[in-house]
Amino acid sequence: MLHTPLLLIVLFWPAILAATEPLRLDQGINWDYCNAQSLPSEPASPLAPLPNDPFQIHADQMTHDQLKAQSELSGSVQLWHFEDYAEADHLIYRGDSRTAELFGNLFIQKPGLRISATHGYLELDNDKGWLQQPQFRLTKMFARGEAKMVELQDKQRSHYQDVTYTTCPPGKNDWSLAASELDIDMEEGWGGAWHTRVQLGGVPVLYLPYFTFPVDNRRKSGFLPPFGGSTNRVGNEISTPYYFNLAPNYDATLTPHWMTKRGLMMGGEFRYLGDWQQAEISGELLQDDRVESPDHGHQRRALHFFHISRPMEGMSTRIETNAVSDNEYYDDFKTGLTNTSTRHLERVGEVEYHQGNLRLLGRLQKFQTIDKTLSKTEYPYQRIPQLLTTYQKRSNLLGLQLGLGGEYTKFKHETLTNGERLVLRPSLALPMQRSWGHLAPRLSLNYARYKLDQEKPVGDAYIDYFVPAFSLDSGLVFERKTHWFGSPAFQTLEPRLFYLYAPFDEQSEIPDFDTTDIDLTFSNLFKENRFTGSDRFGDANQIAMGLTTRWFQADDGMERFRASIGQIYYAKEREVQLIDLANDAPEDAPTSPLVAELSARLGASWSTTLSLQRDPRREEKNIDSGRFALHYSTANKQLFNIDYNFKREAINDNRETIKDLDISFYWPFNYKVSLFGKWKHSYLYERDMNRIAGFEYGGRCCWKFRTFYQRYVADEDIEKEEESRVMLQIELRGLSSLGQSADLEMQEYIYGYQAEH
Repeated sequence: MLHTPLLLIVLFWPAILAATEPLRLDQGINWDYCNAQSLPSEPASPLAPLPNDPFQIHADQMTHDQLKAQSELSGSVQLWHFEDYAEADHLIYRGDSRTAELFGNLFIQKPGLRISATHGYLELDNDKGWLQQPQFRLTKMFARGEAKMVELQDKQRSHYQDVTYTTCPPGKNDWSLAASELDIDMEEGWGGAWHTRVQLGGVPVLYLPYFTFPVDNRRKSGFLPPFGGSTNRVGNEISTPYYFNLAPNYDATLTPHWMTKRGLMMGGEFRYLGDWQQAEISGELLQDDRVESPDHGHQRRALHFFHISRPMEGMSTRIETNAVSDNEYYDDFKTGLTNTSTRHLERVGEVEYHQGNLRLLGRLQKFQTIDKTLSKTEYPYQRIPQLLTTYQKRSNLLGLQLGLGGEYTKFKHETLTNGERLVLRPSLALPMQRSWGHLAPRLSLNYARYKLDQEKPVGDAYIDYFVPAFSLDSGLVFERKTHWFGSPAFQTLEPRLFYLYAPFDEQSEIPDFDTTDIDLTFSNLFKENRFTGSDRFGDANQIAMGLTTRWFQADDGMERFRASIGQIYYAKEREVQLIDLANDAPEDAPTSPLVAELSARLGASWSTTLSLQRDPRREEKNIDSGRFALHYSTANKQLFNIDYNFKREAINDNRETIKDLDISFYWPFNYKVSLFGKWKHSYLYERDMNRIAGFEYGGRCCWKFRTFYQRYVADEDIEKEEESRVMLQIELRGLSSLGQSADLEMQEYIYGYQAEH
């Protein structure tokens, strides 16, 4: 047994030099990761004879020629250095030139890398040398390859001859890269290849005389993978983005986009990332649209600008602008149900400041409405400006919680009443929380003053309301030991009472700038105001009663089941409404709709939620609205979802029931074949709103083909024709993806699906 660090230099050549004999290279590597859902594994190196000695060398024989200053080691030469390991049949070290020559069954293992070669030579002082017939395995990336010769030019640079590379498992060469020459510069983070061929099944399909590529996470200018597709609006399309690596903290992309029906669109994007700010600006321009339409001109364009900053501690800013040339732009060029259903494009600027319990926000906000079905009166108000402040502090005196909310907003609209609004909301609360329950009295003062721009006497232009509100929230928690399908569990019973009192103050002449009725859910039963926004504060003398029961696993505390039911009982009519009281009577129902919610985790894979509402004012005894969702998800990424919504409401002076059924799934049948799809149907309009059918084929390491066909309706217009499109994506794992990002689309449409990165 010999100990010397000198010969261990062989362990430190760059990782890109990889090579190894097929059987030894793959021993201990979990290639099953590519063929199943098992996790990747890192093969372990042989244990050194002396566990506490980081430098060790072992050989069956050693001879030393003092005259030649040459040492020879032979017979299963083994070297260890921390986590690194190397083997060779024979090694010659020449002390005068400080060189080492290695023969026979060279094998080297480092974290993430295995290499071998038939013959090698190293100049130990200047990190030069060469390897013959190397093969390699990148164990963390599940990649492999081989070369005819590797020349080590220094510690960072190397040159390869007749090299191939693939991420397919051994014995499969579904795709590979083959280059006559290859240069790697680890210091600069780039590589260059000459006479490169992309091969599918050993057959060349693409030739590149020369191209460069990054060898780490540093960026480099060049063409990105092209993508293409087909829709009935633009025809066949293809884009070829070119990336400009301008500086470490900013870059740009130029994207020519050819559409057979529309022509050539040019797109561009610029990104900037600084120490305290980041920005992104992108745009598209179609100079001459081939499709004529009275709704748009020949020139079509879009702009997006986004900027955030943190100029000082506690302060942040945000600016975002979106604009298009016409209302048809998103329908024509932003394919997909979500994009084509966009109604308003926001343009906003914000300055926010946080300091302890204080928060200040200033905002300018406008919108471009691109939904041509909306009338002018349905456009949202502009806020120019809006100033908000909140302050919360818990006092040492009895644990009192002090709060203050304030707002000033100037609203502007083309056709509706303009005005200014000042809101003040001080509050005082005494929350008392225990493991067995809680009690929280709260008093708030709600004041709003308006200055309206309208043709009335000066005195009537100023309107205000002042509504003090008192609430008392209380609840208890009862717990008992029980079982959940045979497993030890805890069950809770949690009654809750919430009393609210707020006197009436006339508010019918105040415009509706940003206020709507609150959506009644179980949690919203216990809110102080039945409206969102600040234009109304509801009068109240009521008690909300709720009851919740939950089951928890005893071993890990996981919630398996939850059921809640609740209702509000009114002691008086509710006079404050969003509608004009001169034409509509106050709400006089003695109770609110009954609200029930349920959620459960059924085993390791199934989960379900159910919510129901029934209004006692209805003569019919039917449920008024509800939602049922069922989700199935396994560790093998098998997904199945059902989502059913229904609601009875007035439509076109008739009371109709809105029903939507949404079914989606993603189902891997084995490690190669997966099917996925989606179906959304509207029973109100008696038509399908979105249909997707697609499949995947390919493994996790080598390549994957993904495609789907979609037909969808951008909005709920019964007369609107369905849109259709085809998406295609080919992933050569470890190289790039060709085609549109179909996996990102699937993530949007299939609940629970996560795109692989």
